[in-house]
Amino acid sequence: MITEKEVKEGGYTVLPRGGWIYVDPEIMPRDWDDLAKNFDFDPDCEGVYLCIAGFKERILEEEI
Repeated sequence: MITEKEVKEGGYTVLPRGGWIYVDPEIMPRDWDDLAKNFDFDPDCEGVYLCIAGFKERILEEEI
């Protein structure tokens, strides 16, 4: 289980309440098997709920 300290050390902002995102194989068909392997869930399942504890903004550099 990841701790709040680890989330912060990773540069993420901790959410005051957790959130969930539903992901199904149609959203990412090319990456689904790798995702299932990395997170140890059945690749043949209908979908998964990912629990979100924090976020980190990705800022794109402006082109000059």
